[in-house]
Amino acid sequence: MRTQLESQTNPVNMIGHPALCVKENVSMDPIALSGALGNDVESGDQGVSHHAREFPPPHTSSYGFIATLLMSLILFWAPVHHLVKFSGHSEYSYIPLIPPISAFLIFVRRDSIFRFSKASPLIGSSIVFGGIVVLFISNRQWISPFDRLELSALAVVSTWVGLFVLWYGARVMRAAILPLSLLLFMIPAPERATNALIEFLQHGSAALSYCLFRAIGVPAMREGMTISLPRLTIEVAPQCSGIRSSISLLILTLAGANLYLRSGWNKILLVFLLVPLCILKNAIRIVALSTLALYVDVRFLTGPLHQRGGILFFFIAIAILIPIILVMQRFEKKRGDSWDVGSS
Repeated sequence: MRTQLESQTNPVNMIGHPALCVKENVSMDPIALSGALGNDVESGDQGVSHHAREFPPPHTSSYGFIATLLMSLILFWAPVHHLVKFSGHSEYSYIPLIPPISAFLIFVRRDSIFRFSKASPLIGSSIVFGGIVVLFISNRQWISPFDRLELSALAVVSTWVGLFVLWYGARVMRAAILPLSLLLFMIPAPERATNALIEFLQHGSAALSYCLFRAIGVPAMREGMTISLPRLTIEVAPQCSGIRSSISLLILTLAGANLYLRSGWNKILLVFLLVPLCILKNAIRIVALSTLALYVDVRFLTGPLHQRGGILFFFIAIAILIPIILVMQRFEKKRGDSWDVGSS
C-alpha cells in the first residue's frame, strides 16, 4: 500500500524576507524504502570488497619487497660476492650493472607496470622456494666450480623474481617481463655456448674486415682468421671477437627498446639487427688499427688504442644504433596516427 502526503502550497511571509513558496512531497512506500536501504548496504559491501581487493596497499607491497630483498642479500651473500668477484676478472664485467639497469627500467615505467598490482603469495613463494632449492644443489661437492657459480646465480635471480611476484603479482611480472629478463644476464653462460658465440664473431669479423680492406683499396688476402696485408699479417684472435662489448651492447639495446619502442616486432627486429652491428663494430676496429699500423706506425697494434680503445668503437656502434631506433620510433608514431584516423 502506497501512501502519499502532499501539503498545500502556502505563502510564508518572514520579516525582512520576501514571500517563500514551500512544497513538500514525501513518498512513504515501504518497498521503496527497503530497496533504498538494500542498495545502501550493497554499496557499502562493494566498497569494503573494493578495499579488500586492493590489500596490501601499494606502499606496503613496496616496503615488503624491499625488506625481503635485503633479507635475500643476507641469505645469498656468499654467491653474490663470488659472482661480483668473478665478473671483475672475466668477460662478464657487466654483471654488477644488471640489477640497477633492471630497477631503473621498472622505475621509469612504474605507472603502467604497477597499475594492476595484486600480491600472489602462492606463485611467488613457489618461485622463491625453487631458488632456495637450486642454491642448496649448487653447494654439493660433485658440482664443478663454474657450474656452482652458474647455479648460484640462477638461484639469486629466481629468488628475486619470486619476491617480485609475491608482492606485486604475476600480472605485474608480465608487464615488467623485459626488465626482469635482463636479470638472466647475471648468469654466466655455459662455456660451450660462449665459445660458439666467440667463434661466430671471429669468423664474421674476419670476413667483413677483409671486405672493408678491399673496399678502401688495401691489398688483402684472407685464409680463415688470418688476413695478409702488405708487410703485415694479422689474426683475428678470440680476444678480438668483442664478446664483452657485444653483450653490453645487447643489454643497452634491450633497455633502449623497452624505453623507446612499443611494438614487440620492432623490438625483435632491433635485436636481430644488433648481430651484424656487433660484427661491423669489430671489423671497423680491426681495419682502423691495421691501417694505422700499416701506413702510420706499427705500434698502433700494441698501443693504448688497441688495448683500451674498445670503448671508442663501442660508442661508434651506439651512434649507428640511435638513428635506427629513431626511425623505428617515427614509423610507430606514423602507424599509430594512421590507425587513429582509420578508427575514427
